Amino acid sequence: MSSPMRTALLLVAVAIIAPDVALAYGGPGSVISGIGAFLAAVAALLATLFGFIWFPLKRLYKNWSEEETPPEEAAASQSNK
Repeated sequence: MSSPMRTALLLVAVAIIAPDVALAYGGPGSVISGIGAFLAAVAALLATLFGFIWFPLKRLYKNWSEEETPPEEAAASQSNK
């Protein structure tokens, strides 16, 4: 396909896909609801990342700290529980 043909096809595709102007009013209630939904999605994403990063690191740290304690101290600490 030649370059001018490709350019014309691209322009036609963009003209078909591009949205028209929306003549709509976003009232305060809908805007506040949209902001709240966006903040809830961000909070859910951060909580998910926190869970996937923090808890495996915590388990890894616990395993490392148990390996470093001598067997006598580990037995004494478990008998005190």
